[in-house]
Amino acid sequence: MTFQHPSSNRREGGNKVADVISSRARTIEPSVTLSLNTHANELKEQGEDVVGLTAGEPDFDTPECIKKAAIEALKAGKTKYTPAAGISPLRRAVAEAYTERLGVPYGFKEVVISHGAKHSIYNALFTLVDPGDEVMILSPYWTSYPEMVKIVGGRPRIVDLDGDTGYKLTSERLKKELERSKPRVLLFNSPNNPSSIVYTKEELQPIAELLLEEGISLISDEIYEDLTFGEWKHYSPVTLVPELKAQSVVISGVSKGYAMTGWRLGFALAEEPVAYRMAAFQAHATGCPNAISQWAAIAAIEKGADDRERMRVEFEKRKILFGERLKKIESISYPEPRGGFYYLVDVSAYYEPCGVSNSGEFCDKLLAEVGLVLIPGGAFGCDSMVRFSFAAGEEELHGALDRFERFLASHSV
Repeated sequence: MTFQHPSSNRREGGNKVADVISSRARTIEPSVTLSLNTHANELKEQGEDVVGLTAGEPDFDTPECIKKAAIEALKAGKTKYTPAAGISPLRRAVAEAYTERLGVPYGFKEVVISHGAKHSIYNALFTLVDPGDEVMILSPYWTSYPEMVKIVGGRPRIVDLDGDTGYKLTSERLKKELERSKPRVLLFNSPNNPSSIVYTKEELQPIAELLLEEGISLISDEIYEDLTFGEWKHYSPVTLVPELKAQSVVISGVSKGYAMTGWRLGFALAEEPVAYRMAAFQAHATGCPNAISQWAAIAAIEKGADDRERMRVEFEKRKILFGERLKKIESISYPEPRGGFYYLVDVSAYYEPCGVSNSGEFCDKLLAEVGLVLIPGGAFGCDSMVRFSFAAGEEELHGALDRFERFLASHSV
């Protein structure tokens, strides 16, 4: 079993077809995470003996109180178009919840409901970034960030981070980067996908203060905010420096914390003029978010805390289980997951023994030899690594690790 890596270049079929494709579209590659998750599922459906730890979504069912709210909305006929920015009850629920959560006041007109957090990030980029503007992205990054920046005409500026700083940006590093040039926007993510690192209050506050001082806009992707482990806690930059609200868009949603990935419901919080423009763009680009999902999301925010915590506790158990086995494997390294549900593992010591030169080839060989599907780190700007998702049952996690260990043993360093 093997496959062509989704990020590899593909020739357009036929000259005439190639001629009608825009230059902009030619620069965009498919989402590797979605492509590989789909591929893993297709192989299973075909009866192939594969295990895939690719999914960036909880494997739990959506809690009953949320499904009940959706059913009630459906029976009540709440199936029509809604305002582009979302229904007022949900916007008010988000504003109230996040005013308390962030410690910064938000009104309902400062909330825009969208088709998932990814959509919210894209709306924010369109609203804040002009063609040619520089957007700073920290590597490891979520695979869609650079592509979304390019789509709106911005220039992705990748800042490579490594294990010396725990794969985190420091205020000292940010100051050095600003000496080169000042970006229009910093696209920031904590808890982080793919590394699962979480910034402490002490690490984040000087960065937030510097952004405020330099007048750099912030898009803060906080979709994993409820999935932190042990004593680690999520902090939003606007919580630590409330004045930063004026130049920030905070992104979150219900997909990760409430097992609602397929419901496609995210939201952004921003000053009213920014929120207004985001909603205006959304009205023309996609229209309103799904009506039923919006009513269900109200139940998630107002009634879903216990279910959310139950899932978080289970993820922490799996994280410990997974880590206990990984730490016994020689010649690999990884940042300790503090939030989210991923292990980002440096496997580059095995490239030469495996006869490969990058993470994509490593994952191809892993699939071909032991039937294990992982996400190559090249998709996240860290080509020495691969990403495991532990959003799976214990039996599947053990099976995946059995295959991983067997593979590495057959290509000993």
